[in-house]
Parts: sequence; structure tokens; C-alpha cells
Amino acid sequence: MTLRRSLVLVVAALTAAALLIVTATAVLGLRQYLLNRTDEQLAAAAELARSRTAMLVGNPELRGEAIRQVVSVTDYVIELRSAAAGTVRVVSGAPLPAKPLLEQARDTGVPQNVAGYRAVVTHDGDYTLLVALSLQPLRDTVRRLLLVAGATSLVVLVLLTLIARLLVRHRLRPLDEIAAAATDLADGRLDRRVPAPGRPRTEVGRLTAAINGMLSRIQGALAARERSENRMRSFVADASHELRTPITSIQGYLQLIRTGVVDTRERPDVLRRLEEEATRMGSLVNSLLYLARLDASPPARREPVDLSRLATDAVADAAAVEPDRPLTAETPAECLVTGDEDALRQVLANLLANVRAHTPPGSPARVRVTPAPAGVRVEVADEGPGMDPAAAAHAFERFWRADPGRSAGGGAGLGLAIVADVVHAHGGAVGIDGSTVWFTLPGS
Repeated sequence: MTLRRSLVLVVAALTAAALLIVTATAVLGLRQYLLNRTDEQLAAAAELARSRTAMLVGNPELRGEAIRQVVSVTDYVIELRSAAAGTVRVVSGAPLPAKPLLEQARDTGVPQNVAGYRAVVTHDGDYTLLVALSLQPLRDTVRRLLLVAGATSLVVLVLLTLIARLLVRHRLRPLDEIAAAATDLADGRLDRRVPAPGRPRTEVGRLTAAINGMLSRIQGALAARERSENRMRSFVADASHELRTPITSIQGYLQLIRTGVVDTRERPDVLRRLEEEATRMGSLVNSLLYLARLDASPPARREPVDLSRLATDAVADAAAVEPDRPLTAETPAECLVTGDEDALRQVLANLLANVRAHTPPGSPARVRVTPAPAGVRVEVADEGPGMDPAAAAHAFERFWRADPGRSAGGGAGLGLAIVADVVHAHGGAVGIDGSTVWFTLPGS
């Protein structure tokens, strides 16, 4: 059963129950009210008739006048009983019961139902007096109310059911839109959205907003997944291409040695080339492994790190590798950030290695650490030709290389990619301005 039909049926059932309760309460209340009024009339008539018992018994010719003196209403049935006179029935205008009521009534002194009459029994000396009223008018009134209330309730029930059906259909229309949107999403239409309702603060409005938010997040997640898969495919293809060159060179030299075409005693440069290619391949594999680890889990260590000390150590290490290059470090006495010390060392080492690879030997370079209000800015600048804005926009992509005219040596194109990944994992930013590579980190 659909939700719409269930709601309509529930509303109809509750309405029917409410109308039934109201009708029953009204009928029972009216019946009790009329019964109480009848009892009050009977009590008053019985008291008056008891005071005129002798008149009713001793003057049979005056019974009609006596009854009119008892009560002005002409529907009373009055019966007297004594040991001497027996039962005397005095009736004013009402059909007589088939059998005397005193023979059927109980002498309790309280109003009671007897053969379709409401009767009360009282005493006056040796006489027993019964005054009764027919219950037929009361029953006719109650029956008429029951018929009117029943017909009215039926009409109200039908009208309310139709109105409830229209309201439920109107209010649940956004649910149909949500179901249609979910179906379209399953069919691949990721841009499908549910139209916003007129009242966003209602339950359906909040549900619509939540569904649209969920669809946007799903679309974003699927788009990010697709970008990640494309990036991974490109990464694997580029890595395969980079590894193929040293592997091919090593295989070629080994084949020459195996076939005896080259004698390593006469050609020691062959072993040197094999060692260089193996070293190059090892460096590439290490860089790939480091990037894979960054993708799987960014640096988790978060501890205070002195960037001034790291910059000074990085300059000292680079000077040991290339003593002829003038390198300087411009740093404050202390500059603390929160991060992974090993990863930040790798960043500075890669930037200085990039300087050695892409600038002529002996070109000066400097590392500058500058505290800023929102964090720390680190710059590694050299006096090389630098990069134009078009090249700088791709410099941090994996396996991307600058124009060969800038390069003084080869590389896999992963150094700046590692720098960018580490800096982004620390919540910072990275960029290139000409011959200056910079990155920023949040303060500690």
C-alpha cells in the first residue's frame, strides 16, 4: 500500500471514529437529558396525584376534572390500587397499556421502565399510586437525532476524505520529485536536483534541501573519484614511461656484455653507465614511493618545528654537495610551525636540488624565511632564467618538465610535485614567481 493511500485511510478512519464518538455522545446525552426531564415531571405529577387520591377514588364522575387538576399534560397514565377497591385506571387522552402497569412495576419508589412507559410508584395510606408517561416521544426524538447525526456524519466523512486526499497528494508531490531525482541519479544524471518547495521550513522542504545537498556531495565525490582515477592512470603511464628508459639502457648494456661485444676491461665507462642508470631508476622509484605514501596518508606527525633551523641545515647540506655555489640563508632566530619535520626537510632539500639541476654551476641562491601575520613564508630564489607564468602553472604537476633550455641536467619531474603535496598536506600554499619558488605554512 502506498504512503498516500495509507495516510488517506488513516485520516478517514480517525474521522469516522471521531464522528461516531460525537454522535454516540450526543445521542446518549440527549436521551439521558430527556429521561431526567421525564423523571422530574413524573415526580411532580406523582406528588400532586398522591394529595388527591381520595378525589380520584371517591368521585369516579370527576376523574377527568381531577386529572386536569393533577396535571395539565394529557399524556399521563394514573393507576390506583387498594385492598378494597382494587385497581382503578385513570387515563387522560393516552392509549391504555394492554395490561395494568401496577401489575408489572416494582414498588421501589424510583422511576423505572415498565412496558414502554416511564413510571413512578408512590403510597398514600392504604393506596398505591402509579403515574406513568409513554417513552415513545423520547424514543422518536432520539431516533430522529440519530438519523440526522448519522447522515450528517456520513456526508462530513466523505467530504473530509476527499479533502484529505487532495491535501495529501499536494503535500506529497515533492516526494514524487525526490523519487524521480533518485531514479535519474541511478541512471547517471548527476546534475538532477529536486525543485525547492515554496516553504523551505516544512518537513518536506528540509528533506528536499537535504536530498539536494546529498546529491551535490555525491556528484562532487564521483567527480573527485573520476579525477583521481584519471590522475592515477596518467601517473602510472608517466611512471612506466620514465622507468622504461633506464631499464632499456641497462638491458642493452647487459646484452652487449653477455654477447661479448663489449669488454668491460677495455670499456669501464659501460659499468659507469650501468651504475648511473640504476641510480637514476632507484631515485625515481623512491620518489614514486614517497608520492604514493603521501596520497595514501598525508604526514600525520604534528609537532613544533623550527623552520629557521631547517633552512640553515638545508643550505649547509646543499653547500656540502656543491661547494662552489654561493648559498645564503636569511632567517630569524626562531620561526616555529606545527608539522612533520622530516617532510619539511624533504621540501627544502627538493627546492635546493631543483636549483642545482636548473641553474648554471656557481649561480648564487638564497633561502629566506619570513614570519607573516597568518603564518610563515619561505622563498628559495636563484639567479637563473626563471619560469614564465605559463610554465609556472604546470611546474607542480607530476612528471612535468620545464623547457629544456632552462635545464642544465635531467630529472623525473617529481621534485616540485612532492613539494606541493607536502605543503598542501600541512594546510599551506605553494607557487612560483619567476626564479623564486615560495610556499607558506600556517603558524603554530
